[in-house]
Parts: sequence; structure tokens; C-alpha cells
Amino acid sequence: QRKAQPYLDAIALGVRDDPAARAFLLSATSHAPDYSDAAPVWKEQWIKRDPKDTLTCPFWSNYWYEPCQGCTCRINNSVSMEVDAIFLIRNALRKTLAIHIEMKREGLSLGQAEAYRPRAACFRDQGRVRHTSLPHDDFVTVLFCGVETDIPAAERYFDHVITHDTARSKFSKYPAGLERSNA
Repeated sequence: QRKAQPYLDAIALGVRDDPAARAFLLSATSHAPDYSDAAPVWKEQWIKRDPKDTLTCPFWSNYWYEPCQGCTCRINNSVSMEVDAIFLIRNALRKTLAIHIEMKREGLSLGQAEAYRPRAACFRDQGRVRHTSLPHDDFVTVLFCGVETDIPAAERYFDHVITHDTARSKFSKYPAGLERSNA
């Protein structure tokens, strides 16, 4: 996670400060029209996730979870049980959307891509109570990856797939260096 943190920080700044960056994250998704006017619920999410401000990571990052009993939020034999970042935005109708971010320097592990949407749905539906997660109405899943990633395969499991090269043109602080999925 430490190597990914500068990239996630750039995305966080875009979500917090730049309506164009938020619009870009949603642009390939069915939720783009409903959340075109949405703004981040930054402080609310921060207070819910880290009320005493004691986390060593930013409040929006490293959402670890325990698999739910009787839920499809984990694919058999998969190992990933963490979301790199979750950003929440709310529209004028008071509906809240969670943007789940997966940052890849290497390829996806067994079952990771397949489990991403079910896990996001589980967070939304509270398949297991998560006291540090704000309730939300909708979600999107976004993968940031290298150009050597099998993009068509990844698009089957993520709402928006963004290469690191593209991210650099959309997020002003996005660092250079993650050109390839195996970097």
C-alpha cells in the first residue's frame, strides 16, 4: 500500500477538490448522470471512519473487511480482503455514492477482480455491519492499472478501468512511474 499511496493521494485530492476529476471517475459508469452534481462528504466520512484521528493511513484508504457469512463478497480461493480507497460523494437528492478504488502495480490476484463488485455491494447493503463505513445508496468500482493489463477482461469486473497514463492527465498530482502493470 505504501508504494501506491502517492497515487491514491492524487486521486483523493481530485475527488475532494476537483469536480472534473469526480466526473471523470464516473464517466464510464451508469451513475454518471445521477451524480454529476455530487460533492464529497469528506468530513462526514472522516469522522465516521476515524473519529479520534488515530489511523496511520488516510481515513479513505485501506478498508479491510472480514468476509460475511452466507454472502458472495468473496470468491472461493481469493485472497484479497481490502479496498485500497473508498470515496463518498452525495448529490442534490441526498443520495450517496461510494467510489471503490483498486490500485494495481502488478496483476490482479486470483478472484480479486471477480470479487470487487460483490464486495462493493456488500459494503452498500451492509451484509455485515461496518461501524466505520457510512451508509450509501450506490457504488462504482474503479481500477487503476498499467497499459499491459488485459483491459477488456478487467472491464467485465470494474465499472471504470483507468490506465496510469490516463490518470496522469486527469489528476494533477498523479505521479509518474506506474507505466506498466508489472512495474
